[in-house]
Amino acid sequence: MNSSNFNFIVVLILVFVTTVFLLQNTQVINVNVLVWTYYTSVAIIIISMLFTGILFGWFMKGYSYHKNKKLMAKESTTDKN
Repeated sequence: MNSSNFNFIVVLILVFVTTVFLLQNTQVINVNVLVWTYYTSVAIIIISMLFTGILFGWFMKGYSYHKNKKLMAKESTTDKN
């Protein structure tokens, strides 16, 4: 089995699991944010929180990478002196 077939199978499994999750979590709840009230399904709330967490982690990884890169550049210039 080559890697493209493996990737395709993994994507199919993830699509199946996601579909089952969405079908089982269709209850509508109200979400209060300060003075606004939104009515949405539980699945959309959970998926939006997942994507928010992924984006936050991605930004923090990028921030950490650039901070470490800047620190390494600073250390390399002080080592030369």
